[in-house]
Amino acid sequence: MGFGIAKFLRRIQVLWNVNEFSIRKKVLGFDNANTFLHRLDKNSMSSVLRENGAIIGLNCSIEGSLIFHNCKDYSNLIVGNNCHIGKSCFFDLRSKVRIEDNVVISMQTTFITHLDLNNSELRKIYHASTADIHICKNCYIGTGVIILQGVQLGKSSIIAAGSVVTNNVDPYTMVGGVPAKVIKKLQIFDGG
Repeated sequence: MGFGIAKFLRRIQVLWNVNEFSIRKKVLGFDNANTFLHRLDKNSMSSVLRENGAIIGLNCSIEGSLIFHNCKDYSNLIVGNNCHIGKSCFFDLRSKVRIEDNVVISMQTTFITHLDLNNSELRKIYHASTADIHICKNCYIGTGVIILQGVQLGKSSIIAAGSVVTNNVDPYTMVGGVPAKVIKKLQIFDGG
């Protein structure tokens, strides 16, 4: 009987957080509401993201303390089924971040979808650009990885902790380092 009460209280907390986010957004603006995400638990995170445009699949575990940047809603975030996103990840949503099914993203992973040198004279050489990031199914991303714009991680790839991924990663490949380079090809059976 005690488990039923705990589940009921978690549902109330989720509804409370979704409503508080909505009120903050209407009264104080989206940027203020966006900072509220730092306070959310993982039970509330998926609901708030969905209510504000994200597509989140079934059976996902999305930890709290996520940071979202360059967005007016979360519609550029697409997460498949059975995914895990660890604490303190950073999502630049100027362009889409697509995450397919069964992906594990460890804590403090950073997704950067744009380059903009703004007022620097270097902007004459490096023009502003945006591009989607695509994480294919069954990938594992270690702690503290940085993934730059336009990158696609192939099916069942592994990214070693602390890596900076600047180029596409082939399926069934382990990469690591700064910038990330191939460590080895993975020999695994994949039924799908």
